[in-house]
Amino acid sequence: EILALPAATVTTSSKRKRGKAAAAAAAAAAMDEMSSVLYIGHIPHGFYEAQMRGFFSQFGDVERLRLSRSKKTGGSKGYGFIEFRDVDDAQIVADAMDTYLLAGKQLVVKQLPNSKLHEHMWEGAGEKFRPFPWREHERERHNKPKDAATQKKVNAQLLRGESKKRQRLKALGIDYSFPGYSSSRGGSAEADAGEQKSQKEDEEIGHEKREEKQEEAKAPTPTRVAKKGSRKAAGSVSKPRTMATKKRR
Repeated sequence: EILALPAATVTTSSKRKRGKAAAAAAAAAAMDEMSSVLYIGHIPHGFYEAQMRGFFSQFGDVERLRLSRSKKTGGSKGYGFIEFRDVDDAQIVADAMDTYLLAGKQLVVKQLPNSKLHEHMWEGAGEKFRPFPWREHERERHNKPKDAATQKKVNAQLLRGESKKRQRLKALGIDYSFPGYSSSRGGSAEADAGEQKSQKEDEEIGHEKREEKQEEAKAPTPTRVAKKGSRKAAGSVSKPRTMATKKRR
């Protein structure tokens, strides 16, 4: 009786190990088994959710369908997923529709194994896609009332740009006056200081550029020197030839 106890414990532990191994093998086999979900690629434009459901329903009952779309524009990305109720229907569709030419596009239809499925695959399936209204959002952001500090900054930028424009017109010799933003600035001291500073900077930069151009114009260019030297050399060589020809004549 005492010797029989260890043998019983060994058999129970071995059975447990065998059971776990069998369960793991069954789970792996189940993951390797093909599911009823199909991946469909190279979907042409115009072939959207309603058209896909109507077309693939001829092969069997469609449980879920999702066409991948852009979050920014709402346009189709050209691929999607379809789940059938029966695995055999999915296999038939994969065999029949792979490399099928539809609206100028060659479809790619593959049956997915259970290991390739994930929980976020069907997010948004069966719902009408509504793209984010970027234009309305940007319009509301742009038209949102600004605080005092932000408004002062915007006003200073507008006045600086206007003063630069006036300086450019003056440098071109165009005598043109217009009211602009300076007429409606309301006597802001910060805006006046910013405008004066920008005008001084523009005047200094313009003065430096004019001096540089004058110095470049005064300095002889190497091409002109080379041309003068070449002309002199050509004249000195040609004169003896002409004299020699006259003597011969």
